Amino acid sequence: MIARHTVAGALLVALTGAFITAVPSAAQSTGPEHAGFDATAPRDGHYHHGELGEMLMALETSIRCNCGCGLDVHSCQFQMQCGVSPVWSKRMRDALERGESVEAIRAGFVAEYGPTVLMAPPPEGFNLVGYLLPAAAILTAGMLVGLIARGNAQRRAAVAPVEAVDPEREAKLQAALKELDELESPDW
Repeated sequence: MIARHTVAGALLVALTGAFITAVPSAAQSTGPEHAGFDATAPRDGHYHHGELGEMLMALETSIRCNCGCGLDVHSCQFQMQCGVSPVWSKRMRDALERGESVEAIRAGFVAEYGPTVLMAPPPEGFNLVGYLLPAAAILTAGMLVGLIARGNAQRRAAVAPVEAVDPEREAKLQAALKELDELESPDW
């Protein structure tokens, strides 16, 4: 019996290994449901090493791809395989190599495509509500919890203390409990 399980387990491991090596490993989605899919999109490598790479990564993750996926340029380029994000990534990389600053490149994208190209709205004007409202809600909730807890503490203090029970009433209570115990005791 043990030998059959061992052989079956070895066979399962061998088949799983063969399946894993037979399936090509690709991080990109190639599904036709993605509106921006372009099978001929250039893929010239992953350039995120060193200081230039860190600046490129900061840019790619702060700019939203406009292919309709809603992802940042980096994620779209390496997950959705659209035709927009590789071009934008190359544009960013070339600008960084020319010596442009991250802020200047980001401002260029905002000037060309509008503020919706940013992953996070700039903290100005009505956008400040989105930044400040969560903190205000958390503070308000904390104050409400504190007030409720304080009210409960005051209510507990207002409860009359229990007086000492006189010995005669205690004896009656003990007798009643003993009688109840005898009535409810099992017959076995």
